[in-house]
Amino acid sequence: MKELPLLITEEEIQMTMDLAACNYSPENIAKQLELPKKGFMALWYDKRSDIRQAFDAGKLKAQFNIMNKQRELAESGNITAAQIFLKESREIEICNVRDRILFGHDVD
Repeated sequence: MKELPLLITEEEIQMTMDLAACNYSPENIAKQLELPKKGFMALWYDKRSDIRQAFDAGKLKAQFNIMNKQRELAESGNITAAQIFLKESREIEICNVRDRILFGHDVD
């Protein structure tokens, strides 16, 4: 018997974004939303699905908020914040370069 595609609500998409921002795994997000893991993971593996887009956006939004706060603190003269900001910036750039080398320009 063929499984029907999983229907996701706007609320579940928003919750996926919020949970991903808090570093929940896709499997744990499915569990938290009380959705079938198999159906949720099928959507998550499709990089064009709303679930995957929400997951990636949540992670990126959290990373931006943290880095932006570090930048603000660094610019205000907080030396520790400046050191953390520069270290994290270097690590992000290394990951970006690695991904471009391994996967090409279109990493999506």
